[in-house]
Amino acid sequence: MAHDPQKEKRRFVEFSTLFVDYSNGDVVIFDNVKDLASLYSAKSLINLMVFCTQGCSKLSMVNGTSITITEGDLLYCTPNAIIRSNNYDKDFECIVLCISDHIVQGLLRDKADLWQRSVYNNQHNIIHLSPPEQEEFQYYFALINLKTKQRELKTPHEIVQSLLRAMLLDLCFLLQDKEGIVSQQKLSQGKILFNRFINHLSKSEIKRLPISHYASGLAITPKYLTMLCLKYSNKTASQWIIDYTLEDIRFYLRSSNLSIKEISAKLGFANMSHFGSYVRKHLGMSPSEFREN
Repeated sequence: MAHDPQKEKRRFVEFSTLFVDYSNGDVVIFDNVKDLASLYSAKSLINLMVFCTQGCSKLSMVNGTSITITEGDLLYCTPNAIIRSNNYDKDFECIVLCISDHIVQGLLRDKADLWQRSVYNNQHNIIHLSPPEQEEFQYYFALINLKTKQRELKTPHEIVQSLLRAMLLDLCFLLQDKEGIVSQQKLSQGKILFNRFINHLSKSEIKRLPISHYASGLAITPKYLTMLCLKYSNKTASQWIIDYTLEDIRFYLRSSNLSIKEISAKLGFANMSHFGSYVRKHLGMSPSEFREN
């Protein structure tokens, strides 16, 4: 399918003054970015990770809060936590990773519920890394950059994906350890219910079920479940169900030998016609076209 790479990139960032190390439309890495003001407002499906390697920067979030990151800090922003402006030291340096939500889910899959529990309890997280942890994340970024720059060697996508998965898992465990997210007793009842919904959804083989199905398992109403999802993730329960369903579709079409008919049945669609319509609506092409592309 023909597409405009520049159009894809502009979904995430404004490229006028930034040096782009790697971009495939869903993952963008910047090295030594000194002017975060040039970063286009990260929109609804973009996760933003900023690792400060030198200096200090003050960032203003869309909700009016102001945060400061200094050397050794790792800032993680969930989708919709938009950076509006910043004020940085002259010696400020950082590494920035922009990654789409569906890529995060696709990379983690079996650990997706861990990721959601870790990151959606706050719209943004700042954790100060110890010297060994700083070194570890610098290695991650350096190795990912190295692999994506070696185009003449045609580095398999699986290698880059594995590196990203390892880094995201490390971030999950760091957030849990440093923010105390592991202890459910420290969470509000609403957050516990949201976490349980994500956990149930991520582990269900057939995810495209009515909101009422998930709500009844939590002993709450569908309306209340959607309210909790909006409160803690800025996405409705329906959108979460669609997102996870689409990740299963992407996974089985790309990475399995199952026929399209078998995939349709496995994911709970009534027939192949319904499955085809669903894929066309959300992915812009038929299942066979997606598999070929």
